[in-house]
Amino acid sequence: MSLEIPEELANLEANGGIYAVWMLLQHLGIDAEISQLIQVCGHDIEYGSTTIGLAVGLKKFGFNVQFYTEEDPDMQEQEKLSYAEAKALDLPILPAIEYSDIQKAFEQNKFVIVYYDTLEGLGNHSLVYDVNQSEICFFDSFDAMAKEVFEQQRKVEGICRQAIVVDANHI
Repeated sequence: MSLEIPEELANLEANGGIYAVWMLLQHLGIDAEISQLIQVCGHDIEYGSTTIGLAVGLKKFGFNVQFYTEEDPDMQEQEKLSYAEAKALDLPILPAIEYSDIQKAFEQNKFVIVYYDTLEGLGNHSLVYDVNQSEICFFDSFDAMAKEVFEQQRKVEGICRQAIVVDANHI
């Protein structure tokens, strides 16, 4: 699948979360303006997107969304606002899921966006392209990541093992 990334997205600072949402929408044949995604997902030019903000944005698009997380002891102001919005939208906030749960959701044809620390030490949101018992692949990378490495990178301080599961079959 070859897609041309819009210039506005390519030039957007800290664009990983918006890219993951845009890729999911593209996969479903939904063409959304980048400015609209920035707005509904609460993207901040300096800090990027929060996982809960992405989940709220997808919920606003009408998707059946579930948000998974550990407790976040250092919640930023934008996250607090997104959590309040999630509550108003009846978006379920559930305990963090395991690798096997991510794999199971993917095998059930659900879309999964995960938050993890890259090997370069940057928090990153990625839409899962493929996952099996030994490795996981993302739409924004050509390299598979070993399960053990991914699990390690999800446990880094501040990551909170967050994931978004979208059931596009039940909007």
